[in-house]
Amino acid sequence: MSYIPNSNDEFATIQTLRALFDINRLSETLGYNVTYFAVGLGLAPYPLDALDEHFFSIGVIFTAVMLSKMQASIADALHDQDLDSQNPEKSYIAKAVAHLGRDTAFTLLVSEITLGLVLWSWLTGTTGTFLYIACGATMTFLGFIYSYPPRVKERGVFNHITTTGVDVACVVLPVAILSGTPLTLELALTLTAIICYTFAYHVLHQAGDTFYDREYGLSTFTQTLGIPRSILLASVFTLFASLLVFNQGYFTGGVLLLVVTGWYGQLYRLINGQSELEQSDYVSRWFHIGWVATCLNGGLAVSLLL
Repeated sequence: MSYIPNSNDEFATIQTLRALFDINRLSETLGYNVTYFAVGLGLAPYPLDALDEHFFSIGVIFTAVMLSKMQASIADALHDQDLDSQNPEKSYIAKAVAHLGRDTAFTLLVSEITLGLVLWSWLTGTTGTFLYIACGATMTFLGFIYSYPPRVKERGVFNHITTTGVDVACVVLPVAILSGTPLTLELALTLTAIICYTFAYHVLHQAGDTFYDREYGLSTFTQTLGIPRSILLASVFTLFASLLVFNQGYFTGGVLLLVVTGWYGQLYRLINGQSELEQSDYVSRWFHIGWVATCLNGGLAVSLLL
């Protein structure tokens, strides 16, 4: 997407809205967070209509989660603007920063942090549960230092442990607890499955940046492991998640996990023998974390809600 100055006010407004959409990476994060919430609601032992009294609070949690994740996206866009401009699959993010201006982007970052923490605090105040402000503070802090020193994204496998932990512990779990889900072995197994396939698609997401990160001087987990082995690792974790899900009787979720596992295997086969640049570009072209995560979360949510 190119941001071209134009005297037409309507066109300029559309361009700015597109830049805001891109810098917050909503194409990657919106769908799979909606379906994470659907999973959290599906874990509740009661029909959805029994949760009417909690729907406003759930809406507040969703808004708080999105603000906390969006600020992390802006922090990453600001810190890595030069790197993103060199990556064909991420250049639109660098263009969004340039269109808005760094000062405006930083103001937006601070506003999202502030409003997000206000909403997390409100949830703690109304429920009397410290969990919510703890989740908000954790997401905000880890989201910011993901890109800024000490740069979690350059801390090897800890990068993916962090992003996976935030998704499950600070998104799925709070919704499940608010919905009255008891802490049982079945819940633990379901969360383990979510952790496995979430970890897998976060690794694949980084695999597509491997060549460009190396060229820019960044050190990441998929550089150390190599792109083919990163795909194999993601395949193993996703396959294990499918076995856990099938074992609990969640057919739709299990089938989708098996399909994605097979797709990862095909991706591994197709990139073998290519250069790291070709491998990175191929993964970026054929793997989109927003679509994959939304599909897998959605499949599990359907299984839970049926």
